Amino acid sequence: MNSLLLIDDDEGNRLTLSALLEDEGFEVTTLASFADATTLLEGNPPAYRAVLLDHSLGDGYGTDLIPLLRRVLPNTSIIAMSGSVGSDRMRQDADAQLPKGLHFPDFLARLQAVLSATR
Repeated sequence: MNSLLLIDDDEGNRLTLSALLEDEGFEVTTLASFADATTLLEGNPPAYRAVLLDHSLGDGYGTDLIPLLRRVLPNTSIIAMSGSVGSDRMRQDADAQLPKGLHFPDFLARLQAVLSATR
């Protein structure tokens, strides 16, 4: 299963990253806000291999979604993303952390390493 959930309020980042990941064979579902993520997760969400979760979502914080993600998608890796140094809570609660702005080949290699470690 190569499906990813990308939650990021930055449209440019969301569109670019999802397109690059799709070119690498991933199936990517994108959400633009805390509210959209909550709606999806409180419904009957499909299984995802990993969630790429932005720290700051404009209408909320990614850290506040982690307990809900753990409850409804217990077998899904949570990968925190941030354009700045992530919060201590994000580092503690996520399975991995990837900085935004990382050159895509490096981002992909680190993502694949996380996914390989959590099989």
